[in-house]
Amino acid sequence: MTLKIKKDLACRRIAGELFIVDAAGSRLHELNATGALLWDCLAAGKSPAAAAAALAAEFQVDGEIAVKDADGFIKELLKAGLLSESGD
Repeated sequence: MTLKIKKDLACRRIAGELFIVDAAGSRLHELNATGALLWDCLAAGKSPAAAAAALAAEFQVDGEIAVKDADGFIKELLKAGLLSESGD
């Protein structure tokens, strides 16, 4: 499974947070530092496991907790329509 970021999103960092504008959906999403790190990893084409490893390393959390948090965040992004899954 490969995750793809939705096209035509505008992103901007302000004061350590990442704002994502989905003009088509008329939505503004605000990500804190952990969400922004995971978003950056996924936008760079990294796997969910690699994103979780980056989260664990950056914020010095247990690997299992990082995987659980990353999985939950990815589910929220999918639900919000900011990510899609492909069978690659």
